[in-house]
Amino acid sequence: MKILGKASTVALYVLTFLFFLSCRPTPQERERVIIDDLGHRIKIKRDVKRVVSLVPTNSEHVCILDCDRLYGGTRYDHFPEELVKRVKEGKIKIIGGGFDPNLEMIIEIEPDLILANGPSQQRVVLPLKRMGYPILSLYPKNIERLKRDFLLLGEILGRKAKAIKIVKEVESRLKEIQKKTRPKKRIRVYLQTWPNPMITVGKGSFPHSLITLAGGINVFGDMLFDSGKVGIEWIIKRNPQVLIFTDHQAEFVKKIVKRPEWRQIAGVKNNHICFINETFLRRRIQFIDGLEKIYECLFLRYADNKTL
Repeated sequence: MKILGKASTVALYVLTFLFFLSCRPTPQERERVIIDDLGHRIKIKRDVKRVVSLVPTNSEHVCILDCDRLYGGTRYDHFPEELVKRVKEGKIKIIGGGFDPNLEMIIEIEPDLILANGPSQQRVVLPLKRMGYPILSLYPKNIERLKRDFLLLGEILGRKAKAIKIVKEVESRLKEIQKKTRPKKRIRVYLQTWPNPMITVGKGSFPHSLITLAGGINVFGDMLFDSGKVGIEWIIKRNPQVLIFTDHQAEFVKKIVKRPEWRQIAGVKNNHICFINETFLRRRIQFIDGLEKIYECLFLRYADNKTL
């Protein structure tokens, strides 16, 4: 009987051990597969604790959701205030820029996830990919994709509820702007992001979506690329009623408004020119700030040439 009792106890221990062993997540269960915006299949941990971002907008999004998880960012990360504070405190390392990151510093951080941008950054991240680091490229070209990416990031960081709340707040503000723009006649808009050569935005760009939602028509909306070079003769032909320039182009604008060829354009003739900080044109979940500023330019600010 004693032998039988011992055997029962051993069997119980074995069964208990097997039970707990079966409860442990398998390697497959500890990872998840995600398809990013470039169509790449990425394997990442289910419990992501250390993130490096190679893009200011991604840095901002991580910090909005859970700044404790951001261990590396770029020299161009200026939002939100908590991010700036943590950089000063040394809690977030500046790994360089999006196209010149310090790979050694990234390796020292030992990130669970590296966030990149679109096609232009793929050459930069290739060495990190070859070393086995998961690179997630978030490159939304419109508002819906942006919201989807933000919700995905919230899920990855275990902050799904917070991400949903932020998206709902943004959608509420968007509806208010759409109510204002619905009865208005659409205005032809030229948006220039660089002066020499002159670069504007095309149909595939994020600013194109902002112009459309704000009640405008991008005069180069038939351009298939995100952006491209244009000549003055093309701008004259499309005759925009409003011209928007990023705010570092003030000197360029001072010169062109005096030139006869530019004076043929309706927006120049009527002095309907605005400046906007480049930050407001980025693929950020707070895109609504930029959208509101473009709406102001189109419908509220005539002939004042103010920075939005």
